[in-house]
Amino acid sequence: MLELVLRPKCTALHNALRNLLFNPLRNPLRVPIFAADNRPGDDFNELSFMPEGPEIFLASQAVHAAVAGQPITLQLLHPALEARARALRNASIVRVHARSKAMLTEFSNGVVLYSHNQLYGEWVVHAVGEALLNRQVRLVISTARHRVVLYSATDFAWLHAGRENAHPYIAKLGPEVLNEGVSAQQVALRLAQFPRRVIADALLDQHVIAGLGNYLRADILWVARIDPLCKIAALTHADLVSIGKACKQLTQRSVRQGGVTRPWAQYVAARASLAGVGTVGSRGYEAARFYAFDREDAPCWACAAPIARTTQGGRALYYCPQCQNRPA
Repeated sequence: MLELVLRPKCTALHNALRNLLFNPLRNPLRVPIFAADNRPGDDFNELSFMPEGPEIFLASQAVHAAVAGQPITLQLLHPALEARARALRNASIVRVHARSKAMLTEFSNGVVLYSHNQLYGEWVVHAVGEALLNRQVRLVISTARHRVVLYSATDFAWLHAGRENAHPYIAKLGPEVLNEGVSAQQVALRLAQFPRRVIADALLDQHVIAGLGNYLRADILWVARIDPLCKIAALTHADLVSIGKACKQLTQRSVRQGGVTRPWAQYVAARASLAGVGTVGSRGYEAARFYAFDREDAPCWACAAPIARTTQGGRALYYCPQCQNRPA
């Protein structure tokens, strides 16, 4: 059973509700969520993630676990969300899942909420009684145990179940790398359809390959030993298959390990060594989790050459000039 609470029309009530929602941060249960033996450190809850495919996938799992099949109270606190409010009476949530960097929340009456975090949006699962973040609240889904909050996002749409693929964002998605039915070979064949594209640009284009972002792009190309500024036409089929394998491996690993793209043992060892030179807390996590991303001037994990940084398509691009040589 769903109890619907619309955005208050009375200014005084609206302000009171917003003051109630915008309490200071006190250790929310943030997503991604780790298994007990897979936590990067006590500093993790202080970190802010740029949402890529793995982060949205993990967020969808956390939200689904918190709200699916349970009695809920839904608070809609953005005008764009109120359009289908009346249709949600007596509905429950049956499924929450990710499509690339978007999330779909399916209600029992056939209504689907599409949301995209863009740069600043974030889904957070709070325990009941836990203070919310001091950020703009778009919606709150409350159960007996949790409050699930969408913060700061502005890209929403109400869809009909079974027609999600008609949404402009979803309609243009290429193969989704986190989809178990998409193979490394399929990723390679898809990339080969865009021979004039620079490989670093192609990997960020959700129409080409869906679910990747900047940190995954850098680390995938490092693992595949591919110069990020190569055009796809200059790469062999074997090169493209290597990229496809790295796409599958690193996205799945990032899901399992909460954003850590390196093997867990290597990550743990790197954190221990960095702690010895004063790189602790969130800095230690960030310095150890990636192969190449955000490691400018740090030694390459393979050859010890300094990691280089350039800009491509308005985004920072990290790579090893020695390990990632351009084909002749």
